Amino acid sequence: MVAQTVEAVWVWKYVKSNSAAIYGRRGPAPYSHDFLQSGAFSSEPGGLLARMFGVPPVGGATQQITYVWPGGGSQPGFVSFSGKRYHVGWSTNNAPLPWKLAPQPTAAGPETIPGDPTAGTVAAADAVLDQIDAQGIEPYVVAVKLRDENNILHLRAYLDNPPSGMDWAALDQTPQVVRDLARATTGKRALRAREFKGGVIAPPHVAQLVDALEENPNVLLVGPPGTGKTVLLEDLAKWVEHQSGGLHFDPDLNHDAFIGATGGLPGKTRTVVLHPSYGYENLVVGLLPISTTSGAVGVEAKAGPLVSLAHYASDQTIERRALLVLDEFNRGNAAAVLGDTLALLDRDKRGVARVNLPYDNIAVDTEFMSNKTTDVPNAFTLPPALWIVAAMNSSDRSVAPLDAALRRRFSIVEMPPDYSLLAQQLDADEDDFPDDLDDWSAGTVAHLAVAVLEQLNSRIDAVLGADFRLGHSNFWHVRRDTVDEAVQSLALAFDQRVSGTLRLAMQDDDGALAAVLRAGTADAPVTEPNAVAFWKPAPQELGTYASARLHLRTLGDLSTDDALGELMRLAGLTRAPVATTTDD
Repeated sequence: MVAQTVEAVWVWKYVKSNSAAIYGRRGPAPYSHDFLQSGAFSSEPGGLLARMFGVPPVGGATQQITYVWPGGGSQPGFVSFSGKRYHVGWSTNNAPLPWKLAPQPTAAGPETIPGDPTAGTVAAADAVLDQIDAQGIEPYVVAVKLRDENNILHLRAYLDNPPSGMDWAALDQTPQVVRDLARATTGKRALRAREFKGGVIAPPHVAQLVDALEENPNVLLVGPPGTGKTVLLEDLAKWVEHQSGGLHFDPDLNHDAFIGATGGLPGKTRTVVLHPSYGYENLVVGLLPISTTSGAVGVEAKAGPLVSLAHYASDQTIERRALLVLDEFNRGNAAAVLGDTLALLDRDKRGVARVNLPYDNIAVDTEFMSNKTTDVPNAFTLPPALWIVAAMNSSDRSVAPLDAALRRRFSIVEMPPDYSLLAQQLDADEDDFPDDLDDWSAGTVAHLAVAVLEQLNSRIDAVLGADFRLGHSNFWHVRRDTVDEAVQSLALAFDQRVSGTLRLAMQDDDGALAAVLRAGTADAPVTEPNAVAFWKPAPQELGTYASARLHLRTLGDLSTDDALGELMRLAGLTRAPVATTTDD
């Protein structure tokens, strides 16, 4: 099964009143119940049960449900209302297995909490629970309601401070929002619950970046132009803005069932494109002109996107996610733009280290509200919930490299050309190239496009280095209706996107360009009549002042057969297909 959107979560701490019910009836109270109490209708845990399962606050109201857990385990249960409280229950002495004790629990489960479940007296049962407490183990039982399921609860149990060898059951396996719920269950409030009013599971390519950001809230995307960095950042921003408190859960998994979710409200994002004129006062805080009521021009301290997003994400009353995208990261003076906030970037400094913002004698107002105010404290910090993602092209040589102090604070994610993604986009036929052109399809031409890009990049890697490889977006829009149309579309993409890029990357280096385009050398040029690159001898009357130079041919000016032959040669396929169909 795949991860599904969570609608609600309930977490009970394994305190005496709860553990007694799960342990089983042993005599008088508290060992006389077959349910966990879930609060009154007015409380969030109880009211959430009422909304999720349609149980009104009327004595005797009951809804039959099913408890399920990994490995195909299930049993009937119920949600009921009596004695001014809601209950999550089961038949007598038949608590669900994931919540029961086991002498030696294993990761396969379903039992998680270590202890002897067979004690025959109340005193013996109390001793087992006292032993768990003495070891410092803090068990929690969890119930999960998925959005597209009715009357089903998925059950798990977790341990805070698990015994040696039981790290697989650690509460830290859950997302922060679930951990916060569990650790808030103290004293008489041994139950907490949370509803999730939305949720969009991150696409796989975004999920990989989210995983990197969970490890380090600062990530730098590096790759050649055209490898999808901007598209990835746009998709990440959309996910942060629309995840709507998304929490996701895979019913087939046990303690790792919660799948990469933040559990926050819909987030806020801002994208900044750095350039030489962009400065600290734009990103962090600066004095900006304003029009006064008298018609004059004044100034005010205005927070930039970094401060505004940090203020929004610093709200401790509810989890919020914020994303700052810094595109073209090395085209501005990144160290100067970040200024003293550079010292706050490290993961272990988030929410701890602080700097004093400029203009401390002027109230700094922000774009977003946090803790019911838009005023930023002068002692400024970056919260852990603020993600910063920067992006830069690896082939840029006209700008200064990043300094070491800045670079070490970012996890670097390489984004090379993705040939499998291009093949998927073009619906490429992965079979060998037929010798008979009549056996070709538009999908075969798409396969050739991938091969051309891969072989060009192999030679670019050897001549210039991996930073100068061509991105898969160069051939992203190659049409594939008929073979002729697909060949002409590929030739056009080569002429308009590849030829010019290679010429600019290798200005005044005809030898390197000739090597990439398989044109031979000035002394030993290729003799292919339709080669896209060819050597033109210098006029003899210029003597030693001139030499042979490399020229590029436009593939779109060639016939379909000739263009196809040259594209196959560039892909390292020496034999071009031949049409064998003849007219009678």
